[in-house]
Order: sequence, then structure tokens, then C-alpha cells
Amino acid sequence: MYDGARKSGIEGEDLSDYLTEQEQIELLKNWIKQYSLVILAGVVIAVLAMTGWRYWQQRQATLYSHASAVYDEMLTARAQNEPATTTIQTQKLFTHYPTTTYAQFAALMMARDAIIKRNYPEAEKHLRWVLDHSRIASLRQIARLRLARLYIAQHQSNKAIDILLKVDDKNFNGLINEVRGDAFLEANNTTMAREAYQQALTDLPDAETIRPLLQMKFDNLASA
Repeated sequence: MYDGARKSGIEGEDLSDYLTEQEQIELLKNWIKQYSLVILAGVVIAVLAMTGWRYWQQRQATLYSHASAVYDEMLTARAQNEPATTTIQTQKLFTHYPTTTYAQFAALMMARDAIIKRNYPEAEKHLRWVLDHSRIASLRQIARLRLARLYIAQHQSNKAIDILLKVDDKNFNGLINEVRGDAFLEANNTTMAREAYQQALTDLPDAETIRPLLQMKFDNLASA
């Protein structure tokens, strides 16, 4: 009866309580032998991950620092009306720092300058470059909207409608639908234009204040 009670008591307790110090040491040694490779691999992976992350951060910081310097030189040359130097610095950004926002801002700026000069093929090239290289949804959406407006200005409404089928950033839905309306109006499709303007007004609750021209466009079609 004593043995049964003793056995029953042991079953519910931690076995290590009944091991001698030597037995515990031996148990620990065996555990280390069994799992040492797994532990070592985990430590190595953790160290490599941390080292890799720090290296990537340092590399990104250096990359953006260099891109910033080139961008400043491009802005200075542009402000001083030095087109040759502006082009050289812009190409440096496109070639060596294409994934940075500096390169994408430069492309949008070059597209604007090309539109002012009515060099529409050049403007389209820069805007499509942003679409191909930018990792920022809002910048791609801005480029898409400007490209659509460029097509509308050239009476290519179908291209404008097609380029707006893809939405990169839904926060721009109001503007997207307004430009869609402009494209449909250019195509003489007043029904679709009115629907697009109506949707734009829905997406922009304060349109009467922030986009009075949009309200005017819709009112003109509604009255017609």
C-alpha cells in the first residue's frame, strides 16, 4: 500500500525532482548532444538575418543619399535653364537609382516640361517609365492620370479610358472618374461621361468646394 501511494505521488510530479545532480548533468549533456545542431543553426540564421538587415539598411541609406545629391544637382541645373546638365543628371537617376522616389519625381518633372513644349511622345515616355519602375502606388496613379489627360489632349480618348482601367490607388477614385468622364466626353459619349462625373461627385463628398469644375461639368451634361 505504501508503494502504491508513493508511485501515485510520483506520477503527478516533475521527474527532475527525483534525479540526482549527476543525473541531471548527464541528462543535460544528452539533450545538448541531441539538439546542438538545431540550436547552432538557429543562432547562425538569427545572426545572418540581423547582419543582412543592417547591411540592407545601410545600403539603402547610402543609395538614397547619393540619389538625393544627384536630384539636387538636377533641380539646380533645371532652375538655371541648363537643359543639357539637367538631362545628364536625370539620366543618372534613371540608370543608377531607378527605384528611388527621386528618380520618379524627376521623371514626372521631365514629363511636365515635355508637355509644356508639346513634346508629347517624350512626355509619354517619362510617364510610362514611372509606371514601370515606381513601387509607390500613389505615384503610379498620378502618372496614370497624367498619361490619360495627355491622351485626351491628343484626342485619343480610347487610350485614356484603357489606361484608367487599372487602379493603383483607390484614394484617387474621385479624380480617376473625373478624368474618365473627360475621356468619354471627348469620345462624344455623354451618357458614360455623365455617369463618370456622377461617380466622381460621390467619391468626392466636398466636390462643390474642392472641385467646382467637376460639379460644373456634371451640371452642364445634366441640363443637356
